[in-house]
Amino acid sequence: MIKDKKILVVIITYNRCKTLKLTLDAISHQSVPVNGILVFDNNSNDSTISFLKNSNFLKKSQIKENELIINYEKTGVKYYYRNDSNIGGAGGFSRAIKIAQKLDYDYLWLMDDDVIPEKQCLEKLKNAIENNNVDVAIPNRSDDNFKDRAVIDFDLESVQKCFTGQRKKSFYGPFGKKYYFVKDMPFEGPLMKMELSRKVGLPNPGYFIEYDDSDYAQRIQKFSKIIFVANTVLHRQLAKPGDQNKKMGPYNWRTYYTIRNNMVFDRKYGTSWGARNLSPTLLMAHLLVLAYRRGHLKNNLPIILKAWHDALFNKMGKRVSPDY
Repeated sequence: MIKDKKILVVIITYNRCKTLKLTLDAISHQSVPVNGILVFDNNSNDSTISFLKNSNFLKKSQIKENELIINYEKTGVKYYYRNDSNIGGAGGFSRAIKIAQKLDYDYLWLMDDDVIPEKQCLEKLKNAIENNNVDVAIPNRSDDNFKDRAVIDFDLESVQKCFTGQRKKSFYGPFGKKYYFVKDMPFEGPLMKMELSRKVGLPNPGYFIEYDDSDYAQRIQKFSKIIFVANTVLHRQLAKPGDQNKKMGPYNWRTYYTIRNNMVFDRKYGTSWGARNLSPTLLMAHLLVLAYRRGHLKNNLPIILKAWHDALFNKMGKRVSPDY
């Protein structure tokens, strides 16, 4: 039975000590216990290490980069890994899962450092896997600040739907069913069998941020369906009312990755020649027109062109430095 399986939580963190505290607290109050927690630190320069030491998550005084530190406790094993640089969420999940696959656990519960799963979140995800013959389940992130959706289909053939968001056929709440089979998932609380992660392999670190989870979801579906558990609750600490409807202003470093990785995703997973080869260029043209109409062409032009060029020649990884 799944209740006898060992569960490892994997958290990727970077300079979010305040939110990380609440994430760890929520994990410690789950209705079913976890057996281990791995905090993968993307070289934070805030008070993350001090907090982990003061809370006894870390008991070692000297921290070396690229070294797995293990703290055995009655409540479960605590793991800490400080990377020697910030390799983004994509790099963090890739390297952390590689570490996790060498450990003795049956399930991985993946999340960023800014989520708060409610008390029964893990229990309901476990039950969903057990009752539906699947290897991965994802929580519902809906609350007062965010409206989640179940992506029930993904049109990877259309040429005109050059924005990935347009390709997704989504069902928003209120959800009338307990479970939905979906075609996409975020790295915000999915529970998956370790065996599945070994079959799928590691997330692609080349995305740096954005689309690494959607890429992984496409690969997962070769081995298992993905189930969205509507009656779970996982809060996003940094979500604010109105964010989902906010108009995009001048582009920045993060927008570069969104655009580049959108194009890379289409080139990799498009099921028609047009989706793979024409959609990225249509997206570039569309973004240039939008930038002109909104008065941001001077700022946005170099970002759009660089993203298009890098996607065209598959130049992945950290190509633009974050400013956070």
